[in-house]
Amino acid sequence: MVEADNISVVLSNTSPKKYLSAYELNGSIHTKSVKDITSTLDKRQFYKVVVNGLDVTPNNIVDPEYVTLNDLTTHAAFDSRSRYKIEGPFKFSRSRSRAGLDSTGTKFYATTINLDDIEIDVSQNTEEGLQTGDDKVSPAPSAFNLPKFPSITSYPPEICITLKETETVFLISLPCLSYEKGSLEGNLTEEDNAFYDYITIGKGKNKKVVHEETQTQIKMVQSRHVLATRPQKKNAISFASVWDMHDTYAQINETVVIEDDDEMVMYDTPASYMLRKKRKKAELEKRLGKTFEEIAATSQYLDAVLLMERVLASLKFAAEQKKFRGLFQMDPLALDLIYIYKMVKLWTYEYEETLNTPISCISYNPKYPSICAISHGKYGYADVCRGIVCIWSSKNPSKPERLYRFKDPVTCVSFSKKHPNWLACGFCNGDVIILDITSYSIKIKAKSKRDTNPCHDPIWVISWQSVEGDSEFVMTTSQDGRIRKFRKTKTHDFISTPLMRVCTVEGKLKGLETTRPCPKHDVPITRYPAVLCMVWHSTIDHCYLVGTDEGCIHRCSMHYLNQHMDVYRAHAGPVTDMCYSPFMDYLLASCGADNAIRMWIEGMDDVIMTLICPGAVNGITFCPINSTILISASANTVSVWDLRRKTHKPCAEYSFPGDVTLTYIRFAPCGHNVFVGDTLGRLHTFHLEDTPIPPFNQKKLLDDVIRKALCTRPHMLKQLDKLLKFKKRKCS
Repeated sequence: MVEADNISVVLSNTSPKKYLSAYELNGSIHTKSVKDITSTLDKRQFYKVVVNGLDVTPNNIVDPEYVTLNDLTTHAAFDSRSRYKIEGPFKFSRSRSRAGLDSTGTKFYATTINLDDIEIDVSQNTEEGLQTGDDKVSPAPSAFNLPKFPSITSYPPEICITLKETETVFLISLPCLSYEKGSLEGNLTEEDNAFYDYITIGKGKNKKVVHEETQTQIKMVQSRHVLATRPQKKNAISFASVWDMHDTYAQINETVVIEDDDEMVMYDTPASYMLRKKRKKAELEKRLGKTFEEIAATSQYLDAVLLMERVLASLKFAAEQKKFRGLFQMDPLALDLIYIYKMVKLWTYEYEETLNTPISCISYNPKYPSICAISHGKYGYADVCRGIVCIWSSKNPSKPERLYRFKDPVTCVSFSKKHPNWLACGFCNGDVIILDITSYSIKIKAKSKRDTNPCHDPIWVISWQSVEGDSEFVMTTSQDGRIRKFRKTKTHDFISTPLMRVCTVEGKLKGLETTRPCPKHDVPITRYPAVLCMVWHSTIDHCYLVGTDEGCIHRCSMHYLNQHMDVYRAHAGPVTDMCYSPFMDYLLASCGADNAIRMWIEGMDDVIMTLICPGAVNGITFCPINSTILISASANTVSVWDLRRKTHKPCAEYSFPGDVTLTYIRFAPCGHNVFVGDTLGRLHTFHLEDTPIPPFNQKKLLDDVIRKALCTRPHMLKQLDKLLKFKKRKCS
């Protein structure tokens, strides 16, 4: 049936694939085939599967007794059915209601639209009868209450206006101070005025008065309606998923009340009950943003990038990292084994921001040996640069994992033994701070103050130490000869305590014999030489040795302040580095600017042996696994020495190209890796190969080397025997 204004279309999926639709246009009836839009499961009913003459068509997996998803979802957001169109002036849409299923399983869809029956009243107020939870807050206008605008050419014949009195709003209120004469209030006012004239201009003014300021009793007040502003209202949509609500409640559960100790300065640790507790609420972590600028600044993102860079670096340095960790070891029974002391380069720690900035100091973490801190500062007196501290890891040799920038050059760094994440830093202006390297930005745990630290010269050595079970403290040496002790307080400040100030030595000293200078032309500039290096005693925890720029080594103690226990001249120039032998605790090696490395035994005044290098020696280190091997850095050359083979020249030398000076050299704890730093801001990592097999008795081999060097000085051999007997008797 086809009509002009009332159109009815009936579709069934039991008919063939196409249906005929009819409509009237300009007085004629037209027919057109319309494709049936069916689901995938409905299409399967028109096909049969026959194998070898047997009908193996699978049954319909949809049970008609159960309601399908399309029957349950009536919201437009869940309607995923496609709309189809029929060509012509009219558009048909499927109804949102579904008919039931007949006995044959046929589905019917029917839609009837009468344009004359549609009536929309846009003037009706949809908010009538709305009950709000809070009467004080006015509800926002509904988004579906559309105003009805009359046509432009038509106007209403009558307009009804209702006038109502609004609420009286008092902007300001002043009490009345005038009254009608003759009334009770007027008479009282005249008496007050007469008494006021008597005490001000009359006879009553002749009395003792005191001028004071006070506040008037009359107060200028404003009403609440004037101060409060009308709230802005607007329609807004909000959506919260189950995951958002889960994260919100999880953050609320993590909010706990914590108690912090009192932040007063405590020089001595008091009892716990004497400290006041300060309660505060733990702050919730800031929710991550959705832009890259907000996400890239978070520590979670930086940690993920750090791990990804380590994985990518392991693909590039896989072979070098295996050799660095000792997975490839030398076969001691190999027939082609030769001792050439070969140094194989693994990688170089270099970064574009630290290029051409000299390395002033390097410190390796005592708990995690793969992590090292490199400080960049001044090498020459006239150099101008800023301070940079880089935290490197052998798991990613291509880029530093932390980078801290400072205004002043950094001269020395040192990791704490009890707190591996604390890094003590000394600066060229005399300041001392402790950094927390777990933070990507500069996080200072403690900082020295000028009222307790009067030093304004560069800090050359910084070291952590704990004496006799005491809490860990920091020791520093500076250019002005001061040796100070720093303790951390709860207010993030350092309390500095002076221990000693090294003075210039005069007269004849034991140790190295030098020519006596002419006193007529000797004009000393300062009486306090600079302390360039320091090393703690190998067996006595309260003793330490310092080397000065005048070539002397002072033996000092924490128990004797402002005076040294012993002093001897070790070099003709400044002493640049010192280290103890890991196999003989009384053997000390020192190097200086006079191109020499000298061996000293505690208790003997003369030098044991002297090794000559091609230039000024800036660093020296003993091998941890072979007692007779040591490496030195002089000028741009690395020299490998083996004392049991020869002492007049090194067994191997390796020179660096270009105008570069080596400032640092150390052995790794494993004994096969060597770290070399230079003035271009690079830290080179080498693997020492083709070295002699370590002997069974390391100390005996080193003792034989020392006795061989003293064979031409029998008086020193006798002195060594007496010293060893005394040490043996003392130990027993």
